Amino acid sequence: MEKNILTLKSKIPLNCTICDRCCKYRGDIKLTPVNVIEISKYLKISIKEFLDKYTEEVKDEPLEIVIKAMGEDRRCIFNNSKTFKCEIHKYRPIQCVMFPLYPIDINKDLFINMGSCIVEQKKKTSINKWLNGDNIYKRNKKIYLKWIEFLEEIQPKWENISREKQIKIKNIIFEDYDIKKKNYDDQILENMKKVRELIY
Repeated sequence: MEKNILTLKSKIPLNCTICDRCCKYRGDIKLTPVNVIEISKYLKISIKEFLDKYTEEVKDEPLEIVIKAMGEDRRCIFNNSKTFKCEIHKYRPIQCVMFPLYPIDINKDLFINMGSCIVEQKKKTSINKWLNGDNIYKRNKKIYLKWIEFLEEIQPKWENISREKQIKIKNIIFEDYDIKKKNYDDQILENMKKVRELIY
């Protein structure tokens, strides 16, 4: 198992065999607002329907939501149990895009290989190819970093926010989007601004 710091140019044994092992025992795949928007649009359903049907809140982690896990083996709801394929693969969360890599510094594209993929790998793949095969990492990296900063700022203040405001904030940050528009990042940043104005 390689524990060296990896850059986009690094090559390590990575090759998905669509075995489904990384999609079981889940319930921890966190979603950002851009994931909510992109997946809702891809599924051709409203954001509210997507949130109600496919996600759940994380206890003790305000403003964190995860993809639901189903059954005894806690399989990700988007993993097809017959083909083992991800049904939202082109719009999967960045956490899934990175697996089995763990980010040390996303801003600088630095990772380590956690070795959590238990399939024996022979083919070597560059980190850049692994992350950007569907362009998800490159497309969503900047807004993902803004989201992490936002959570780190808001979460410590959460307990001092009234229940009414908490509900309003959740609606703003996860639901208040026009999925027909293409400027998702701008909408998300604007909603973060609205939340800050509510809190401060």
